[in-house]
Amino acid sequence: MLTNIISLVTGCVTFLGGFLVVWGAVSLGMAIREQQGGPAMGQAISGIAGGAIIIAAAVYFGQLDTSWLP
Repeated sequence: MLTNIISLVTGCVTFLGGFLVVWGAVSLGMAIREQQGGPAMGQAISGIAGGAIIIAAAVYFGQLDTSWLP
């Protein structure tokens, strides 16, 4: 039961992180195209980095040891 919950949460959080990475990449492309400069590019890069951190946390969460369960 707990293994299924961990798998579900891992999948959902990984999807969220991937969405943030894609959204950040699109925002970065728009900022470069429209030559908006520093603040818009900084927010886009922060979105990409945040998404990558969320994906890494989801992968770590998915590797938790549940062998102690009956």
